[in-house]
Amino acid sequence: MDTLKSLRLSRMVVVFLAGVLVLFSTACNRADTVADRVPGNGGPNTPGQSQPYRGGMNNFNDESSSRLNNEAAVKAKALKDKVEGRINRKGIDSADDLADNVRNANPGKQTQRFGNDVRQQAADVKDNLQTFGDRGVKNVKRNADNALDNAAAATKNNVNAAKRALDKAA
Repeated sequence: MDTLKSLRLSRMVVVFLAGVLVLFSTACNRADTVADRVPGNGGPNTPGQSQPYRGGMNNFNDESSSRLNNEAAVKAKALKDKVEGRINRKGIDSADDLADNVRNANPGKQTQRFGNDVRQQAADVKDNLQTFGDRGVKNVKRNADNALDNAAAATKNNVNAAKRALDKAA
């Protein structure tokens, strides 16, 4: 009985010492040594982090809104200048100039240009329809040929099956 009690006591002491050893080895280990062993670790990023650390709250940049507003204003001014340049190249300074240009334009020349465009588009449509029609005729012919071949093969199979059925019945 004493040996049984001593075995249990010794096992409990070994388990206790193992637990203490695990506790101290975990608590006294340097945490940054794991991060130092990760290849390509360039800073305070944790391993497996998909986005780089940017330094701001909630992973946003700490940039002032005035700088961002200035960038937006510069882009807006560039777009405005681009549009004004296009208007100036066409010789239009205002909506009145645009209306004058439309009134003074040669309507015969514009009508002729429009007619040429319509003729060209009609010719393109005709060519496309001709191409699709040719393809359709070829597809119908091929399908008819395939149907004839399939019907002949099916008839042959049915005749052979009927012959086998008659042979078995006889």
